[in-house]
Amino acid sequence: MNLKLHEITILTSGVYAKPDYSPDTLYLQSVHFDEFGQLDQLLKPQLNVDGKTAKHILQEGDILFAAKGTNNFGVVYQEVYGKAVASSSFIVVRIKQETQREILPSYLAWFLSNTPAIREFHRKQLGTTIPSISIKKLSEIEVQIPTIDKQQQITSIQQLRNKQKDLTQQLEEARESQIQQLLINALK
Repeated sequence: MNLKLHEITILTSGVYAKPDYSPDTLYLQSVHFDEFGQLDQLLKPQLNVDGKTAKHILQEGDILFAAKGTNNFGVVYQEVYGKAVASSSFIVVRIKQETQREILPSYLAWFLSNTPAIREFHRKQLGTTIPSISIKKLSEIEVQIPTIDKQQQITSIQQLRNKQKDLTQQLEEARESQIQQLLINALK
């Protein structure tokens, strides 16, 4: 089944805010996520919830889509991160209640991170400005929705692939450190 994103989700923009004194809420920005969509665990709250930010508090399963720049990715917000608000570099994608049984947030985040439509959008953009995908453009993307079992398989494979990439990177860093130490020792 294929449906346009706006048919299965509600899309809103993140909020622009400045850090507060005595903050109690995380202010998530693109730079807080690594290349695998993992949140930096050392984040500290930067905002206080007020009238402007209260309606932007993220809910479990919301997808943060990094809409600015060339590194567009989707990541699923989890309440274990703590109370949070997405910055304006994100489009918040919330699966509609009536379609929650048909699509997994993890699958939709993966799909948005890997859909050729995003690459095609960048290819068509001209000029030297920083690329930015609007809510309107994103909402028109056609989403392929396989069975829940297939969605779970896809996201499981992606998680394993991310783990493999992370371990490979750690191994390479350890090997580089070892080689550098051998070279230093050779000077002695």
